[in-house]
Amino acid sequence: MKYGPGWEPRAVDWSSTRGRILLSASVLFAQRGYFGTSTRDIAEAVAIRQPSLFHHFQAKHEIFRALVELDLGPSIDRMNQRLAEESNWAEKLHLAIAWDVHEFLVQPFDARGLYQDAVLGLAEFEAEREAIALFHRQVESVVDGGHRAGEFVSFEPSFVQRAINGVLFETLREQGGPSGRVRRERPLQAADFVVRSLLVDQVRLADVREATRGRLGDLESSTLA
Repeated sequence: MKYGPGWEPRAVDWSSTRGRILLSASVLFAQRGYFGTSTRDIAEAVAIRQPSLFHHFQAKHEIFRALVELDLGPSIDRMNQRLAEESNWAEKLHLAIAWDVHEFLVQPFDARGLYQDAVLGLAEFEAEREAIALFHRQVESVVDGGHRAGEFVSFEPSFVQRAINGVLFETLREQGGPSGRVRRERPLQAADFVVRSLLVDQVRLADVREATRGRLGDLESSTLA
């Protein structure tokens, strides 16, 4: 099942024609929006002809979908890992936020133009809408679990989920795309900002942060291995 356990987006060689199409399209979607970008625009940005573009993607929505898959799929997978592992709820949420922010800051494509309601409401993006709803449920389940365990104060999980989205999107806007300055401490700072507001015992935040710092280092090492 797409976006289900074990599913992974198709790997990308960013130096290939397909990879360059995705990179150029992501920039155009961020600058002009989905509706303001044509396949001709994308082909011109890559310096190829439209027939060459259609060899890799039959339509514009396939390009957009591939970018959402590359951004959203790993987030869902990481949240599944957080939910399955033996850690407290504060550590789960803190690491989930920090790792997503880290990925937003270092991934090669521009994700700022991918989450527009008017675009994702189109019939061809039904699977993506369902995946976004799944990710939101995952976040809400962590917030609710933390409350039931006495770690988090009582707060509407759906509001917390929307606040987390706001923090994630702000890190994208602040950086200004993949070519912008990467703020290395922003993943921990963003996670601190959210988790601090939820913790019943805020003294725990320092230990939670250090757990995330160590896990981020381990995850980065495994990615490079």
